[in-house]
Amino acid sequence: MRRLLSASLVLALFASASVAADAPTTPPKTAPKIILKSADGKHTVDLAKLFNEGPVLVRLTCACSGCDGELAQFQKLQAAYNSKGLRTIAVFREKPEAVSSYAVKRGLKFQWLSDPKGEMWKTFDAKAMPTNILIGKGGKVLKVVPGCTLNGKNAQTLSAEIAKVLGTAVVDVTPAKKK
Repeated sequence: MRRLLSASLVLALFASASVAADAPTTPPKTAPKIILKSADGKHTVDLAKLFNEGPVLVRLTCACSGCDGELAQFQKLQAAYNSKGLRTIAVFREKPEAVSSYAVKRGLKFQWLSDPKGEMWKTFDAKAMPTNILIGKGGKVLKVVPGCTLNGKNAQTLSAEIAKVLGTAVVDVTPAKKK
């Protein structure tokens, strides 16, 4: 009887831990003050100042093949909406020197920062890589889109939201279909 009770208790503890790990995350309603290192590691960037100017698309990312595969779509987002006021920032988990090499090799056309300690991931309770966060003027978190979709679904979802915020037409940023 004691063994059965002990086994039931252990099973209940594991089950509750599993449910907690699968629970949806809730990012803050407004972007908190965060200061990160610039890509060269020599300067700091106060993201709160950028968030006050808004809108800002923050891409919590890395140099993995999935994030790399989506890169062209996010380059298109920046190109389409930059002149209308969008600022795109990629925040990498890698150290500044690794990020700089990657950014140069891939021809990133938007600002990139390094966050090897994962402060942004903790702040926004991001569980997926990548996680994309659209922040409006004044720092209000407008949309969080986690995960990687090489077919462009996530980027297109963000394009629609960005267009709404900027009061402009939606731009198609999905990848061209191969013939």
